[in-house]
Amino acid sequence: MRLIGSKKLTIEENITLDKKLLEQVGKGEISPLFRFYNFSGEAVVAGVAQNVEDYVNVEQCKKDNVPILKRFSGGGTVFISKGSLVYSIIDKLGVPLKRFDVRGAYQHFLSSVIDIFCRLKIPAEFHKPCDIAVNNRKITGNAQAQKFGAVIVHGSFLINEDIKKISKYLKHPEEAPEYRADRPHKEFLCNLSEFGLTYEKTKEILKQAWEN
Repeated sequence: MRLIGSKKLTIEENITLDKKLLEQVGKGEISPLFRFYNFSGEAVVAGVAQNVEDYVNVEQCKKDNVPILKRFSGGGTVFISKGSLVYSIIDKLGVPLKRFDVRGAYQHFLSSVIDIFCRLKIPAEFHKPCDIAVNNRKITGNAQAQKFGAVIVHGSFLINEDIKKISKYLKHPEEAPEYRADRPHKEFLCNLSEFGLTYEKTKEILKQAWEN
């Protein structure tokens, strides 16, 4: 798996690029890869199957000129800004990444990340369907798509994200993972800066997990 660089793009342009790269990997035009978003600005991004009005404070976003976008993958609605480290990892379907094995793909890519966190005495755990949490508080949400004979897993790690903004722009979800236990965003979410991790240190963890 190779790391590729990214030019500074809008969040919308990064989503478009993810889909293009997914197709190129699936067709064998380029080799499997991972990358980190290099972006400016902020946005709310919803999963492909989600009804935006159910998850987003639409009027508040309009008032503050925060764009509301949809991606081509599943997963939940997120607010991302410079306080988040956004990644994408793309590989061809086959062995061990079986078509339709959504849970298996998450475990394939994220188990090595969790192992490194644990070695650093940060007790990370995977929570279905697609979260990593520390002490039952979410540090990253992830999403997935399988198209063109390839799979993409992408998500955002909270580094020093403004949790108040998340509460401002995202509604309390009616459907949520069981481990959330109906907690509000401020009690459920956790920045990795609480454990001394920076944007660059978190990138190094992911690079260590995925480069080979």
